[in-house]
Amino acid sequence: MDHPTIELLGVTLSEPVTVLTDIILAIFCFYFYVKISRMPFLARGKAFFAQFFLWMSLCTFLGGVMGHGFLPQLGPMGKYPARVLTPFSMFWLQLGVIDLLHGKVKPVLIKSLQWIAILMVPLFVGLSFWFDHFSYAIFHNMFAAIMIIPILVFCIVKYKTQGTDWVLYTLLISSVIPYFQINRIGVNRWFTYHDVCHVIMLLSFIVLYKGATKLYNNIEY
Repeated sequence: MDHPTIELLGVTLSEPVTVLTDIILAIFCFYFYVKISRMPFLARGKAFFAQFFLWMSLCTFLGGVMGHGFLPQLGPMGKYPARVLTPFSMFWLQLGVIDLLHGKVKPVLIKSLQWIAILMVPLFVGLSFWFDHFSYAIFHNMFAAIMIIPILVFCIVKYKTQGTDWVLYTLLISSVIPYFQINRIGVNRWFTYHDVCHVIMLLSFIVLYKGATKLYNNIEY
């Protein structure tokens, strides 16, 4: 499918709808970051969820502008920010979920999971550049989800921690995104599979924000 372009102030902008949906995502993520950061409750994990939305805001903005809008001018370099920032964004969500285990399991297990989350970032970022493909950033997110889903289920089943079910719903909603990406299922040449995925991402982020607010309004350490 050829990429549609428009002329904006004398500059050629590629995939304008995708740029717009990315910017909308970035605005919502930054709004969620501000809202969580300003909440009056104090908890260790709150900062991790806030950082997830902050980094995801930067990721979607640069991914849209550089990776889609100005890709003809920037070439492959335009895809680099998303390759790096996607794993870093998911990393903060991993830390936020792992933090729920404090007081529930042995500290050595928590430390081990934190170190695995840390090491996963340079591993998958390195693979994405070594093989020159964005899919390794997606693989990082998949492996991160495999790590945190059992933690969420554990907190739901054994401790009935409020909000964890919403965070789990986020991952379940996001799990359909690769299907649309791999099969490139879009509406038309303007509203492509990228935009369909962005709509799904926005829904999952709204659910995640709701989950984070419920989680830290009720959590007990």
